[in-house]
Amino acid sequence: MNLLIRFLSVINMVQLSAFRWGAMFLVLSIAVIVSASVFFRYVLNDSLSWSEELAKYAMLWLVFLGSPIALRLGVHPNIEIIISKFPKKITQIILTITHLSVFIFCAFLALKSHDFAWNGRTQVAISVGDISRYWFFVSIPLGMASMALVSLQQFLEDAADLFSATPIKKDEFVTKHRPILEEF
Repeated sequence: MNLLIRFLSVINMVQLSAFRWGAMFLVLSIAVIVSASVFFRYVLNDSLSWSEELAKYAMLWLVFLGSPIALRLGVHPNIEIIISKFPKKITQIILTITHLSVFIFCAFLALKSHDFAWNGRTQVAISVGDISRYWFFVSIPLGMASMALVSLQQFLEDAADLFSATPIKKDEFVTKHRPILEEF
């Protein structure tokens, strides 16, 4: 099981690092697009026809690139007040079942959302240059598949923690990026 966890850890670290850079690029792109749109509309009195739609699609990609990162770092919204009342072993069991449920749900959504994206291939986003909407919607199955891999790793780590005396060491991605979030 440790070999599978290490294998998933390497895959997830590579994909989440790429997603992190992609998310940073998208945030910068959205800021530039929206700023240009405001400048053109209110200073030059000439609206950009493509800016709003492109910013929306960039936000869609941002959500589905950022969600696996947030899942791995444990910063998705949750209600800890209920789970913190249980003993540690019960809490571990609940988290293990939760991560398994998230894995199953995200894997299902990855398959179904690809059908959605594939059906959008015949539609075009005219305002951004006749690009098939598939390229915008494919962010959904990509993000869901990534979340499935992350939650599978978390499930296996939790299951290994339940049955071993020594806790599983978190991977380098978590140890590197989690402290940054705790500053806020």
